[in-house]
Amino acid sequence: MSNQKISPETRLAQMIAKLKENEFRITPQRYAVLRILAHSEYHPSAESIYEQLITDYPTMSPATVYKTINL
Repeated sequence: MSNQKISPETRLAQMIAKLKENEFRITPQRYAVLRILAHSEYHPSAESIYEQLITDYPTMSPATVYKTINL
């Protein structure tokens, strides 16, 4: 196993590709959640992700975050 770290951009691209492969739409809100996950060194809580995004996506519900995490 390699000790090489995967860049956040590569990780994000892999997440998006996997969702598209399974025919999930990449909405702006879903993309934002994935971006936070890909750029996080630790697993953030759904609540912290929601708090980071609510200003940019005021109509987004916490359920969007939970559903995206569970995909």
